[in-house]
Amino acid sequence: MFRMRLRLMFVAGLLVIVSKSGVKAAEVRRFDDLSGAKAAQKSEVAPSRRATQQISKSPATAGKAPSNAPAVNVEKDFELVEPSGKQPQSLPFDEAHSGIQNLLSYGNELFTDGYLKEAADQFKEVLERDANNVTAKNNLALCEKRLGEIDHSISLLQQAIETEPLKAELHNNLGSAYLSKGESDQALKSFFQALNLRPSYAEVHYNLGHLYSIRRAYDQAVVEYQSALKEKPDDAAYHRDLGDTLNLIKRSEEALIEYREAKRLGDNSLGLKLRVVAVFRDLHQLGEAEKLCNELMKDHPNNAEVLNQLGLTYLRQGKIEPAEQTFNKAISIEPNFAQAINHLGIALYREKHISEAIAVFQQALRIKPDYAEAYYNLGTALYRKGEVANAEKALLEAIRYNPQDAYAYNNLGLILLRRGNVDEAIENWRKAITIDPFLAAGFINIGRALHASRSVE
Repeated sequence: MFRMRLRLMFVAGLLVIVSKSGVKAAEVRRFDDLSGAKAAQKSEVAPSRRATQQISKSPATAGKAPSNAPAVNVEKDFELVEPSGKQPQSLPFDEAHSGIQNLLSYGNELFTDGYLKEAADQFKEVLERDANNVTAKNNLALCEKRLGEIDHSISLLQQAIETEPLKAELHNNLGSAYLSKGESDQALKSFFQALNLRPSYAEVHYNLGHLYSIRRAYDQAVVEYQSALKEKPDDAAYHRDLGDTLNLIKRSEEALIEYREAKRLGDNSLGLKLRVVAVFRDLHQLGEAEKLCNELMKDHPNNAEVLNQLGLTYLRQGKIEPAEQTFNKAISIEPNFAQAINHLGIALYREKHISEAIAVFQQALRIKPDYAEAYYNLGTALYRKGEVANAEKALLEAIRYNPQDAYAYNNLGLILLRRGNVDEAIENWRKAITIDPFLAAGFINIGRALHASRSVE
């Protein structure tokens, strides 16, 4: 989601606090799961008549992953393997083989219909009959992964690879499982192994794009998404995710092209439209952003994310009071919407209600304790209020959760300089400009600190 932040910079010998309204954010914008303030849940496939007759559980409750399942989602390319087919009619009837094929086919149907636990039971039965059946292990691993049983999923895939080490799909799926567990190094090894076996494997390039995005290696992510598109140029999701990454590295015009291509290929989702709103803001096409938000409000008047994006557009235009009202409406619909709460804090800060802004940033952090942007904004507001020690703690937390935050290093340097720790301050400013070579404030601060120290000598 789009995350705006306050900016604190040392300019011309004065400490100046500004909003980042004119600066493009380096942030992930993922709106595919919007429901109210959150991404709209993917539509469930309607259960087939066959599944409905044989299973009493509803698809809303049957075999769904628990809410604490890993958040990283690359399941789109975690591939279900189809059974190899029935025996040719000219051969004698093989009851055992025929039964396994039926179980695999039925398990796949149940999986597609959303009955994960029931599908897993079919694949387990196959393995009871044929303990080395690679298709069953792969498809059971997929069920287990979506049910949150990541370790079991990994184990099954490792067993399958021992049986068929040259099957690229298994290595891709193992990498996806590792990535869901947060083990990106292991995931990288598995994806590379898959590419060694099949260099033109679009899904692996796509998954690598996700992995590099998670690592904030955005240039590499772009290369992988583009490699995926060479193999599958008509995949709307590939264009959309490439657009996300391009926007992260300030190539917003190219991102807009990718989003429009995704729309041409059939992505009419609310998430894609909200991405376009965010890009319009980054391109300073604020009138277009507001117009699109108002169009979306007609169809989604009570969608908290649409309201959040409209509020951000008002904030970028300097319309502080309408922005505050819009964020409050979003929060009334989704009380735990941490991003909208953070943005409300920025609006309050802009109105010079510093104490209220601090309380609101703290509220956002109670909901989302790893929210780096809110820590940054809290640190900025605390500094403005004169609570320097608490401001330093907040900025250190911002860096902890986002080690690539150049502005946080810059502002931490200001605090260190204020305490007389010139060398530490310069060290932080050097980190800031290493991360963002275009951060002029970092260069200015280093120059002024060196000049001041030499004058004292």
